[in-house]
Amino acid sequence: MTANTSQLSESVNIFENKHPSGANQPFKRKRSILGLLPLFKALEEQGRSPQSILAARGLSLDNLTGAAMIDTNLELDIVGDAIELLNDPILGVKVGRQVSFPSYGTYAMLLMTADTFLESARVGAQFQHLSLLFSHMTLHFDSQGLEVRYTVPHAPRKLRDFIADRDLMGTYIFMREFLAEAPHVLVGGTVRSKPERHHIATYKKYLNFDVSFDQPYNWFRIPASMLRLSQQHSNVWAHKLYKAQAYELLNTFYPAQQDVVPQVKTLIAGYQSGYPSASELANIIGVSERTLRRKLDAAGASYRNIIDAQQQKRALDMLSAQRLPIAAIASQLGYAEPASFLRAFKRWTGLTPKRFLQQQNTP
Repeated sequence: MTANTSQLSESVNIFENKHPSGANQPFKRKRSILGLLPLFKALEEQGRSPQSILAARGLSLDNLTGAAMIDTNLELDIVGDAIELLNDPILGVKVGRQVSFPSYGTYAMLLMTADTFLESARVGAQFQHLSLLFSHMTLHFDSQGLEVRYTVPHAPRKLRDFIADRDLMGTYIFMREFLAEAPHVLVGGTVRSKPERHHIATYKKYLNFDVSFDQPYNWFRIPASMLRLSQQHSNVWAHKLYKAQAYELLNTFYPAQQDVVPQVKTLIAGYQSGYPSASELANIIGVSERTLRRKLDAAGASYRNIIDAQQQKRALDMLSAQRLPIAAIASQLGYAEPASFLRAFKRWTGLTPKRFLQQQNTP
């Protein structure tokens, strides 16, 4: 299925833009058609037919199956058509609340069978391309707990607000399944601009915290006390089987192609540390480890160097933007001790972190 991009050209290739930290936004070349079901249900609740919107794009529900895949830009065109049709500033909230836990399929079962919420978060970031998100998820740890961030792609304002609201609400519903005994521990914010006062009541209706608006990204915070708790449905053998199934599904989203370097960079962007091995990444892309290394070598790259460049970029971002202590940065990047991080930093920049910041602050 290919995208018809003539009717909503602003949405085309928004996933190739840059997010605030400068890394390429990961994108999905195709997604399951099932991701549109929450939008269809919201349309029907407002007396509109999903069929008419699909027909305008040359599609019909009668000719689609649950296994059908849809180009991401075509999906966004359909979303844009719905936004223009309904002219509802909080359509994303109404669509997001339609998202059900079972609609995530293998992704949901993979996270549910993990041992702890922390492990669920980690595999959630690793396999996020199987989720219904348009945003890009990353994990950020500190002494207080975990902040899960969702970078919303650059897009026209109405579409951006829709994505921010839909992903915020959908993620909240998803997280409640894991924190069923303590949903009140969640707090969060969204990148969208603050809506008019009468619309804020809708957020309060479905969320048990006051949303912070106008944030640089969507986010949720989970306290450290919740991260190591055992999950009710954890099952080590089921988890292994669902992970194998998740790898197979990722091959659908990332078929083998010549330009493997952007694929590798895209996939590792969701990791803060603990990167997958070359063999694991090859499984995700759908090639053998030998083929992966051969393609990287032909492109003048190596997996080790790509990981190193990602580590360098994250280190510079954290040092410049967050002013974290060196020990905290080293820990978040997976270094066993600060001395190892300092050696790597000097190799990257030729400077110590202190000297690097001094040069940055020099007019």
